[in-house]
Amino acid sequence: MKIKILEKDSTVFGLILSIALPLILFAIVYLVKFHDYGYSNVWLIPQIRKSIPKIVSLCIFPNGLIFYGYILGNRLRTMRGMLSGTMILALFAAVLFFIL
Repeated sequence: MKIKILEKDSTVFGLILSIALPLILFAIVYLVKFHDYGYSNVWLIPQIRKSIPKIVSLCIFPNGLIFYGYILGNRLRTMRGMLSGTMILALFAAVLFFIL
């Protein structure tokens, strides 16, 4: 069973996919790990605030696996968008490491 949308070869699709997947993973981790705290309280507790950049970095990691799949599938435009989105998120994670 093939999913038609994943076979699309577009830079914009790769960019959207590479940003949406880590956001979804971060939301899942947030709901599972920090469900007892409110959203504003998470930023005020130092131990939790220091772990957020690490969680963001781990959420970016699955992009590498999808990136590799698009390389093997020879969908280079989507791969280019995935690389761009992953680099933007990696830069964001690096900034978070320095700020928090």
